[in-house]
Amino acid sequence: MIYLSIVSHAHFDLIKEIGCLIKFKESTKLRIIIRDNVGELGFKNWCDSQGFTYICNEKQRGFGENNNLNFLQAQLDGCSDGDYFLLLNPDIECSEENIVKLADRMTENKLGLATLNLFLDKDFVAMDSCARKFPSLWNFISSYLFGVNGSIIDKARLDNVSSVDWVAGSFMMFSASIYKKLNGFNEKYFMYCEDIDICWRFHQEFDSKVVLFKDIYAVHYARNMNRKMFSIHFFWHLKSCIRYLLR
Repeated sequence: MIYLSIVSHAHFDLIKEIGCLIKFKESTKLRIIIRDNVGELGFKNWCDSQGFTYICNEKQRGFGENNNLNFLQAQLDGCSDGDYFLLLNPDIECSEENIVKLADRMTENKLGLATLNLFLDKDFVAMDSCARKFPSLWNFISSYLFGVNGSIIDKARLDNVSSVDWVAGSFMMFSASIYKKLNGFNEKYFMYCEDIDICWRFHQEFDSKVVLFKDIYAVHYARNMNRKMFSIHFFWHLKSCIRYLLR
């Protein structure tokens, strides 16, 4: 079984617009867990009608904590070590076929953490820069000041099966046993860099890297909010960068 963890920050309309999750409601291989971080009107009734597990937070929580809570819910729903736990952003469109294909590849290759190839458009032309090397202080500075990030990996040059340092939390598939052994995300990161941290810990504890399957696709309708100087997202990102560098 594959347990999908979706955390919504006022994404209810977007989830309905993309229509990806609705296609999963009859699936015998996927279980959907949606955590509503802001308490949107009508969201629970919609989830109930689709047969999805819906949880509304009593207060807003960070990315890592929300997904950790969803993993606990998955365990309550029957998730065992042989299952998979998939972090899926609300702004991603992916077929059940490709999700299952990724899980099958992980099983065949005995992988603990993997992802697929994210694109930014339905024509599968522009690739999402979701695969990267572990960042240095200069990478962060250069990215902020000059818009140049040397940690980004050109996915076009990768083989169909490649190992990378870390991938964005927008789409990460863990074996449930590995997620449990890692104790999930470090909740000291409220938002941003927690995906770098968990991939770094995965590398340190299991001497493994994330595997990216370039021939399996999904679309990411990305919304980057951390670039605007002096916005709350900018400060969250800056704080997380400092925490990561001082780990």
